[in-house]
Amino acid sequence: MAIVAFWSNTKKETAQTLSMLAIASHMSVENNSKILIVDMNINDPTIKNAFFQEKDNATKKAIRQLSGGKIDIGSGIEGLSKLITSGKNSGDVISDYSKVIFRGRLEAIQSFMSDDEAEINRVRSTYVELLKLARQVYDYVFVDVPKGTGDSVSNEVLNLADVVVFNITQRQTDIDDYVKFKNENSIFKSIKILPLLGRYDKFSKYSKKNIARDIGEKREIPAVSYNTLFFESANEGQVGSYFLKFRKSLISSSDRNAAFIEEIVNATNRLIYKVQEVQMMR
Repeated sequence: MAIVAFWSNTKKETAQTLSMLAIASHMSVENNSKILIVDMNINDPTIKNAFFQEKDNATKKAIRQLSGGKIDIGSGIEGLSKLITSGKNSGDVISDYSKVIFRGRLEAIQSFMSDDEAEINRVRSTYVELLKLARQVYDYVFVDVPKGTGDSVSNEVLNLADVVVFNITQRQTDIDDYVKFKNENSIFKSIKILPLLGRYDKFSKYSKKNIARDIGEKREIPAVSYNTLFFESANEGQVGSYFLKFRKSLISSSDRNAAFIEEIVNATNRLIYKVQEVQMMR
């Protein structure tokens, strides 16, 4: 259905990957959407650390409730890229090579782990075709695109995406760079760009409302704030369990995680609206 690329022009820390994982996890649990996460970064363990480290029995039991009794299957992007190169493929085979987080709802193609340049280039050359196949069978395909410009594969993915979530921070230099980059690059002048603030600090003078004004957005910018328990979960393979525990219908307004979840709800709604808006313009 829709390809959503998460990307940032800056090499600085924007919490791009973790913001993507938070929104994807929430959507799969609360909206019953079928989502595939694709990590285009090389040798990046962030997704593995967030979902697939050794889990205690309680966490395994919780995740299995939405995973049909299984945690993961498949042999990853290396095997899938070979199948794509051979031409013997369809969108239906992707699940055979993905890691299952919530069965029928959330799966991941993790970062390719290799130092072999030839193998890296071979795998990277298949990402565009993979995304085209994936959009046929998933409601949303979330792509973690390597930061920065100048890479032809990344640029092709950004052009292919229905929506590009442009990750920025509350630094003035990053805000200025965002405005400059958007004005100088035609793709980012389009309706499909959605700015997102990562590791948001509500006490900063660079508020969502103020930044929106500075960059010419009519609405307050969606954000993913820093949340201690979430970031700890992302280092302990507990993100799936976190979003099962803190579902919007279960969490109390007095819970310290409530504000974080509310931000994720808002970011999710804005993303869904942006996808619908872009698709209606076609």
